[in-house]
Amino acid sequence: MIIRTALFVCLACGWNTGVLAEAMGDGIYKGDTESRLDALARIQPGLGVVMHEIGYRATAAYNAANGGNWGLAQYELKEMLEAQEVGEATRPQHAQMLKAVERVNFPPVLDAVANKDLDEFNQQFASMVEACNACHTALGHAFIKYRLPTEATAGGLDFNLKTDPAHVEGKEK
Repeated sequence: MIIRTALFVCLACGWNTGVLAEAMGDGIYKGDTESRLDALARIQPGLGVVMHEIGYRATAAYNAANGGNWGLAQYELKEMLEAQEVGEATRPQHAQMLKAVERVNFPPVLDAVANKDLDEFNQQFASMVEACNACHTALGHAFIKYRLPTEATAGGLDFNLKTDPAHVEGKEK
């Protein structure tokens, strides 16, 4: 499963899977626990891969809320948090900054979704984007500035489907 996931990440990102195979060798299957863990650590996605997913999810959440699909907005925001947790775990040197955004900026956005308050959502979402871009600048990546696309597109999702924010984790049907 891990190899399949790693290969998928490589293919999805356009990376050469030969590089992955070379880096892994038999390292994740043979040797002592420490060397096997080191082999796994070498193939973990960087923060850029995680941020790509976060950007996709942020765009989908924004478009969903603005289309009245509050259930999808809630779901995408929760998925954003999960992606961010991957970044916190795989890049612990950035965990404090990531957790600060999660602690300060996410709750007001989630509350606006729960209340289906579009004006509040848009205001809080803009604040969250400012915080994200401030982090990029603080980390020496001022050239990375998130902004919403001008068209509402994301893999064929229907942002105008009218739903309530009723998703409860672990209660999937």
